[in-house]
Amino acid sequence: MDKTDFKKYIYGSILTSENMSSELRKWRTFFKIKQISLANEMKISPSVISDYELGRQKYPGTQFLLKFVNSLIKIDESKIKITDKFLDNYSFDDKTSSILDIKEYQKPINAKKILELTDCKILVGEDLIDIPIFGHTILDSLMSILNLNDTSFYKIYGNTTERVIFFTQVSIGRSPMVTIKVYPLKPRVVVLHGLDNVDKLAIKIAEKEKIILAISRIKTSKNLVNQVKNINLYQLI
Repeated sequence: MDKTDFKKYIYGSILTSENMSSELRKWRTFFKIKQISLANEMKISPSVISDYELGRQKYPGTQFLLKFVNSLIKIDESKIKITDKFLDNYSFDDKTSSILDIKEYQKPINAKKILELTDCKILVGEDLIDIPIFGHTILDSLMSILNLNDTSFYKIYGNTTERVIFFTQVSIGRSPMVTIKVYPLKPRVVVLHGLDNVDKLAIKIAEKEKIILAISRIKTSKNLVNQVKNINLYQLI
C-alpha cells in the first residue's frame, strides 16, 4: 500500500459508511488534526466541517470528500507523519501474522446472511443485522495480542471498516472488544469463536459502540475459516 492507496482506503471508508458524520470525525481525530487547521487547508469555514461532523449537514459531495482526504494527508505529511507510520507497518508478509484471511466482496452481503452461514448466536445488535457488509477479516485472537501494534492494527480493515471481523481462539471475549474500543476504526460486526459465554464488559462495549456481537457455534477454528472463506461466493444483499 502506498499513499495513493491509503487515500483511497480513507475515501472508501467514509463513502461506504452508514454514518458519514462519525466517519469524518473519526478520521480527523485519527490524524490528530483540529477542525480549524483542516478548514484552513481546505479553504473553507470551520463551521462547515463542524456541521458535517455533527450531522447538521448530511452527505457531503465527492469533491468535498476528496479535498477532505487530501488535506488530512497533506497536513500529516508536514507534521505528525501518522501516514508514514501506518504504511511502514502495513504488510501481510509476516509469517506469524495474526490475519488468517482477509477479503473484500464483489458485492455487499447482508450481515444476517453472513451470521447464518457461520452459525452465529447474536448477543448484541439484532436490530442492525440488515446492514450491508463489504468484506471480512479472520484473526487469530492470541496472535493478535502478541503481534498487532498501534499502527499495524489498522491493516485488518482492508479497504473498508464495513466488514465482519472473526476472532478465533477466544477465551472470554474481553481482549478483542477492548482492543477494538481503544482504536478509532470500528468494524460493523464482531464474531467470536471458541467460547460459550462472553465477558460482560465485551457485551457493554459492543452495545456502546453499536457493533453487532455474535458467537459462532461452528465446531473448530479450521471449519470456521473454511466456511468464512466461502462467504464471498454468496453475493446476496
